[in-house]
Amino acid sequence: MLSNFRNLFNDFLRDFVKARNEFLMKALFMADGEFVAEYEADFEIFSKYEKSLSRGHGKIHLYNRSIVIIPDIRDAFSISLNFLKRVDIDEEFYEIHLALDQGFVIHFKKLGSIFEEFNAKLQEIQRNMYQKTVDDFKNIFLEFDSATLIKMAYEMKRGKAVSVKKLKKIDEKLLEEIKKTVLHDELSQRHFNYLSKIADPDSIHFGISPDPPKHQSQGQELTYSTWYFMGIPDKNLVVAEITSGGYRGAYFFKIIMEHGDPTEKIEEKLLEINQALLKLKFVTTSFYKDKRELRRSIYRFALRKLPYLRLLRRSYVGRLTPFNEPDWDKRIEDIFKKAAISTNFSNNRGRKR
Repeated sequence: MLSNFRNLFNDFLRDFVKARNEFLMKALFMADGEFVAEYEADFEIFSKYEKSLSRGHGKIHLYNRSIVIIPDIRDAFSISLNFLKRVDIDEEFYEIHLALDQGFVIHFKKLGSIFEEFNAKLQEIQRNMYQKTVDDFKNIFLEFDSATLIKMAYEMKRGKAVSVKKLKKIDEKLLEEIKKTVLHDELSQRHFNYLSKIADPDSIHFGISPDPPKHQSQGQELTYSTWYFMGIPDKNLVVAEITSGGYRGAYFFKIIMEHGDPTEKIEEKLLEINQALLKLKFVTTSFYKDKRELRRSIYRFALRKLPYLRLLRRSYVGRLTPFNEPDWDKRIEDIFKKAAISTNFSNNRGRKR
């Protein structure tokens, strides 16, 4: 306990929180991309249940892939542009409202004289991100026109997995090419074919990021990352298979809930996995390694402070990699058993129906 600051208390508090937030930005990988601009404003963050989580005054750092709110006396908060769902502009009250895929809503208030500049810079960042994504996708999907790739970039941005249903609406040929790109070898095809037969077809997502994985497979130099997600509600599972880079493999997570239908929770779980993969640059060791093994790693603080990473660690039930392929049948059955909903819960679900 520190006390007796007298008239220096406010100065100490601001300096302490500033130093802490500088640490948090590095420890939680908040500053994603190149720095673009800095502004000051009031803010308020609401949960998906419309509960106010944080409010105050602080600095807003804009990067070309993220926005970081750095309050004067609270912990910093980051927004990935990959999961920015909508931007609403209120010209009457000089406010900007951001709605995120995770359900959070962030209000920037009292922007005053910086309102127009802040809005213009935010729109510019989004335009540049989409254009850079389209340019990168042109090198991967040579036969498709810009209009098709713009639609794809709007959905995928720089790392958001997109459902088969949405990709099919854009262009069925594009869906087939994406599928070939993600399932680019016999191993990933075999895994996908096996799992997709028992999965919910509406929950299958493909992901392609124009950014290379942090760790490359030996003898390869990939220029982009690929993966797929799918939900298997009958087994109470979601699957994330990374098909590129040094952390290849199928990762299995159970759906943790006290009541309800697993099908209703799949989208939320897939979003958690997507956030974690992008935040950690497709390094998956923090999903399953013991905390003692990670205490000296760069992820040790993320384990404590990122809610979706904590949820993934609790729900992790196993992985299948190219190195344990021969015992696939035994391993997959073990995973199914670990993820199974208890008999009592299943009976309760049956009676409710």
